[in-house]
Amino acid sequence: FIAANLFIRKLIQKSLYCFSMGNRCVKLKTREKDVALLATQTCFSVLEVKRLYELFKKLSSSVVDDGFISKEDFQLGMFRNRKKQSIFSDRIYDVFDLNHDGLIDFGEFIRLLSVFHPSTPQEEKAHFAFQIYDIRQTGYIEPEEVRGLILAFLGESDLVLPDDIIQAIIDMVLIDA
Repeated sequence: FIAANLFIRKLIQKSLYCFSMGNRCVKLKTREKDVALLATQTCFSVLEVKRLYELFKKLSSSVVDDGFISKEDFQLGMFRNRKKQSIFSDRIYDVFDLNHDGLIDFGEFIRLLSVFHPSTPQEEKAHFAFQIYDIRQTGYIEPEEVRGLILAFLGESDLVLPDDIIQAIIDMVLIDA
């Protein structure tokens, strides 16, 4: 969960950096009642939902301005490079895509970002972390899923750890699960 939290913070920071660089912000086009409804369904205030909508519009228009965040938009927002692949960002994207249509709409975006709000109950945060590791969506976190993600993280960061350390990490993750 810590890695997911850092990943989302990085996403938000990079996107907010784009706003501060003089790029024109997209005006809020969603209806006030939609904003109010999302605020009641999440831990965000109406003002926070509006600001997150601006962030969403920025991310969703990075490749094609269609009102959805594609996997390519997501990669570009995270890495400023649509070609860089990340198993972890793919998992985050797949979990954000609640209806599994290959696109993230604003409702999916705001509901999943809500998981990282300080007021969100720990149970919801744990459920999100569980979804990240449950790659096969079996309802169980299997050792080979954890190993695959850890090896992917290490590969993306060019870190090399001995097998016994990797196994200790896997054991700790499974004990905490």
